[in-house]
Amino acid sequence: MRLSNFFAFITLATPFAVVPLAHPGEEHEHVSVSELARRELETNARHLQARKCAPAIAAFEAQRMMKRDSLMKRQTPTASAAQPHYTSIQNSTCITAPEVVEGPYYINNEFVRTDLTETQGGVKIVLDVGVIDTSTCKPLNNVFVELWAANSTGVYGGYTASGSNANVHKETFLRGGYYTNANGIVEITTLYPGFYQGRTAHIHTMVHKNWQQNANGTLVSQAGSLVHIGQFFFAETWNDKVFATAPYNANKQQRTLNSQDNILTQANSGGNNAFIK
Repeated sequence: MRLSNFFAFITLATPFAVVPLAHPGEEHEHVSVSELARRELETNARHLQARKCAPAIAAFEAQRMMKRDSLMKRQTPTASAAQPHYTSIQNSTCITAPEVVEGPYYINNEFVRTDLTETQGGVKIVLDVGVIDTSTCKPLNNVFVELWAANSTGVYGGYTASGSNANVHKETFLRGGYYTNANGIVEITTLYPGFYQGRTAHIHTMVHKNWQQNANGTLVSQAGSLVHIGQFFFAETWNDKVFATAPYNANKQQRTLNSQDNILTQANSGGNNAFIK
């Protein structure tokens, strides 16, 4: 089973507001009523900014190149990236919420690459991510889009979990990223993520400006500036289809539905749409 290209859209506004929240299963922060109200105002303001950019987004859509005849060739961590399936930002697509939780599974200095799959099994997806600055309605080129996600059985590379391989803490699968082109687009190949207790299928993302690369082909995570933290989600109909296939059906963890994931509820607040299309 292989899914076609998905498109996701990240809106960045200045000044950048990064608001880390609690991850299910971790210690939750205590947030006052006034703080919650402030966050809601920021969310609504950002959504209004994104709506004002609708004409520009529609113009980007009109510039799309035709669909490629064959899949792009994948490369080593330091090789150059192939051309994105979508060459411009689409209208009416996934728009991530302003700064949702980073979660406990982020690891610094992962590979600069466009194929994150390594030897993991699962449903391969090609994710085209568009980044736009809503203060100017212009796409942002050369910003680094970083992704990380759990594998088909809900395990993160780099972290040892119950029932996982003893050496998984040494793994780098489903981690890494690449920089956007002149049209604010980057294409990254990954796998459809699995669920784990408390979380539905999702992909984490960070966006870095003024980023730097180490000599070994990894991102310098502490360089430049972090301008966005978000998560992408999938429609439950897609989750049902994918999770019924191998190796996803070997996941022994309790499944969390979209409706049960509090982070998804937050990500879809204020008129945002965190679902990948």
